[in-house]
Amino acid sequence: MKPTNSDYKNFVKIAGQGHYPLFFSQWVSESLADKHHLTIRKASHNVQHVFKQLARHRTIEKKKTALISMDKISREEFIRSFIKMVEHEQLKGIKSLQ
Repeated sequence: MKPTNSDYKNFVKIAGQGHYPLFFSQWVSESLADKHHLTIRKASHNVQHVFKQLARHRTIEKKKTALISMDKISREEFIRSFIKMVEHEQLKGIKSLQ
């Protein structure tokens, strides 16, 4: 479970800087076109579930290949969830919004 948590934190940190190495840019734009509301709890569950599956793979290329093998709906939900988690992490650090 440690590798999953470590991978998750690293990818969230990278995404906070605007880089999404797990996703093709087309995936992100297609996923964000859906305006389906997602709670932070549901997003967290989705992301943790997929990262447990991706933890088996060591390289970024193999992780991306695993995402390619997902059906489109599941992949889009994961991407929306991941971006929601990145936004949550970014906003958590801004005290002036509270």
